[in-house]
Amino acid sequence: MRKKLPIILLLVFIIGSMLPPAGAGSLRGRGAEHYINEYQLRTLNRAWNTESVSGWDAFRENETFYLACLKVIALARSGYPKNSTEFRGLVEWIKSRQSGDGSFPAIITDDYPKPDSEWFYWELSRPAGTGLAILALLEAGESPSSKEIEKAAQFLLKNESGNHWGSEVYIFWERTGLHKLNESPSIVATAYAVTALSRLGHNVSKEWKWLEERLTPERLANPYLDNFFTRFIFPMPYRDMRAPYESVVLPLLFLKEENMSPPKETLDFISSLLERTQYLGNATLRLGFRGITNYTVEERIYTANGWETVRTWNGTGRRAEINVSLGTADQGSLFLIRSGKSLLENESGFFKGGMKLYPKLPEDYITFIGSGYRERTVFQFRGGENYAVIYAPKMDGSWNHDVYSTAMALIWLHMADRGDGTKEAIEFLELASPGESMTFDGDAYALIALSLYGGKWESNRPGPVNNEPSAQSGVSWRLPAIFGIGLLIGALIGFAARRKS
Repeated sequence: MRKKLPIILLLVFIIGSMLPPAGAGSLRGRGAEHYINEYQLRTLNRAWNTESVSGWDAFRENETFYLACLKVIALARSGYPKNSTEFRGLVEWIKSRQSGDGSFPAIITDDYPKPDSEWFYWELSRPAGTGLAILALLEAGESPSSKEIEKAAQFLLKNESGNHWGSEVYIFWERTGLHKLNESPSIVATAYAVTALSRLGHNVSKEWKWLEERLTPERLANPYLDNFFTRFIFPMPYRDMRAPYESVVLPLLFLKEENMSPPKETLDFISSLLERTQYLGNATLRLGFRGITNYTVEERIYTANGWETVRTWNGTGRRAEINVSLGTADQGSLFLIRSGKSLLENESGFFKGGMKLYPKLPEDYITFIGSGYRERTVFQFRGGENYAVIYAPKMDGSWNHDVYSTAMALIWLHMADRGDGTKEAIEFLELASPGESMTFDGDAYALIALSLYGGKWESNRPGPVNNEPSAQSGVSWRLPAIFGIGLLIGALIGFAARRKS
């Protein structure tokens, strides 16, 4: 038995090394490849558009270029064949957009540090677009010494200003078009430039210090949260009103691979907001009446026998709060309110903390912003008495019932090494239909998120991989390491057993 003990221990270590990491999410299970393949096709076929949530026609060229680069990165890191006709077509098109000075088209950065900047201003940056293009070409397998990448790097080096890069700030109205206001230092442009130059071997320590000092909650999220128009929809799926923390997420993801991460307090702050705004867990039904009144609340669900009442609450007052467990995501229910006074619609509905929850996030959000966005979750009727119907939101693990919002949240939580709620969010992405992606870039970000949690992001990383173990890298680094440890321990135990015998 003693002679067999080292072999048994070695087998235990090897088998343990092949098990998937804890918290890897549902993508480690059966069918993972199916969901990746589906999002690859959706990403390939997604085109920029000017529907209500996707931006203005004035930025068609900028957004089309940004989307092409994002597609290449998402497809490459998810394992899509780089020699396929579709993939090579994207890469060659990106190359064709390079200007004589080495730059690529400007992209929108969404980081002008002014109140309500997401609504009134547009920031365009050629350094940001050039850095993004370098990353896309490197992910596609292009040589760092290719003429396109070398010219792009020279453009970035020549256009650096005081350890950072900037953007041009415009104000845009449909009737008058774009009007340039000024130039402004850009967190997003600097992040893209620093990432690209670092990948090419340049020393970016001073530029990273400048960037790191500005990766604060105040710069990345607070102006957005105080914005009257956005209220507290987080993350914001609408292209017209994105915040800096959304636009900077992709270069930050690459910077983490270069051992440069945002400050911990920033990661914790944004993660805590995301955990508070996820459609997961219980909710509070709040009612505000136009005066003191008696009221009755009935929760009803639809069954084979029609609508059935499952719970009832009674009370008297001007306001009421009822903590409700909404059950599974596929169990839709409504709440019937009978009262002597009508409801105040803005104060009534389902809430999670200070955030109002919606059965779905409507594409006509922008038409409601002037009045504070009253999505019709409250339907009132008067037929001898006042009564209203409030539809319960599905607690489906998503953010905003939207692919883009959910993917954005998952990427931030991955960077912060926070795992609560990610399993439910991944399941939402896996089951989401194309109609649940309200933005033109949502599918690409979803593909990135699924690749991160499924291990493909790390396994398809180009070039030399650093030796630090990654929480998502699967078996690749663990197997040889644990195999070696197993051999060493087995040899020591065998040696000790022989000496004892």
